[in-house]
Amino acid sequence: MKIVILSNWFSDRMGYIENCLPKSLAKQGHEVHVVASTAQVYYNSPDYSSVYEPFLGKNIQEEGVKMIDGYTLHRIPFRNIDNKVCFKNLGKKLREIDPDVVQVFDAFSFTTLQAAYYKILLGYKLFTANHTVASVFPLFQEGKGTFFHKAVFFITCTVPGKIISWVTSKCYPATIDALDIAVKYYGVPASKVKLASLGVDTDFFCPADTTERKSKRLELGFTELDIVVIYTGRFTEGKNPLCLAKAIDKLVGEGEPFKGLFMGNGPQIEEIKKMRGCTVLKFVPYHELPAYYALADIGSWPRQESTSMIDAAACGLPIVISNKVQAMERVEGNGLTYIENDVNDLAAVIKKMKDANLRNQLGNYGVSKFKIITAGIRLQKNV
Repeated sequence: MKIVILSNWFSDRMGYIENCLPKSLAKQGHEVHVVASTAQVYYNSPDYSSVYEPFLGKNIQEEGVKMIDGYTLHRIPFRNIDNKVCFKNLGKKLREIDPDVVQVFDAFSFTTLQAAYYKILLGYKLFTANHTVASVFPLFQEGKGTFFHKAVFFITCTVPGKIISWVTSKCYPATIDALDIAVKYYGVPASKVKLASLGVDTDFFCPADTTERKSKRLELGFTELDIVVIYTGRFTEGKNPLCLAKAIDKLVGEGEPFKGLFMGNGPQIEEIKKMRGCTVLKFVPYHELPAYYALADIGSWPRQESTSMIDAAACGLPIVISNKVQAMERVEGNGLTYIENDVNDLAAVIKKMKDANLRNQLGNYGVSKFKIITAGIRLQKNV
């Protein structure tokens, strides 16, 4: 089967769905093409140059075609309309590839609208998705859930979303709240949605050989007696790793053996560095992360969903996440929750994991669970 995955942006050092899904489909024998803009992820972030450019390079890349992990990446130009991607020459590229299937990752966007238009002309099967969760959905944010905002959203997103759904085969929301948002706000008929939890790239994220654990920990200043809590991702208020850093600082002050390892960058970096027991490293390519999960004992993401949660769990780490996350399948049986943004509660929950038996129990369950979930996703794709 010839498959096109349309993505607003693409960065080949990241481990997002636009990186991992085409790799998985190509391994199953399909001819896979990723058609992306010349933009990097977060290309329009105000702090791109300071936070992401040192790791990813310039926010706008050159046009071109290249092979990655068994699939073909096509970068084509785009227009930036109200900070949203609208492809140029997309019809020409789709005619050139002549796909059987096109997959996009939004129930409604300019990209989805373009894909729906060319589906009518070219006749391929069109599938959408929704990865927008409640914690980042505009109408759930303070001051943006007014009647005016809802009315504008209905006219500009819900109505077009309903129209797009007429020509789509199925929409695959990644979480239960993303499913609700797709139906209630993007106009996708309930009959056309199917929950599809994110899988894991098990080529990389799996329990690792721990022979290098001790040397890697010593290299970073950790001893075997330290209980290392790792966070990976953006250092922003939305993710709030500073809450975790403050919890580690509190535990260190109480004489507890916890240390924090923070990998990423963002506005909170300097405050995190001030907290006792906290080590900060910059972003690394996603395929290097398993080595750091292997040296850690616990993973924690204090706010908002992150793919790193399931990657770490697949590596055998018990995780601690916010009690407001609705995708609880990411933590059920393999971790604990805490009261979001409550430093004292986060410290108390982490302290529960001082028990090595509890950590092992939760970690082992996570490995088994995400093996089953990923295997199930692959089976659905084969069917």
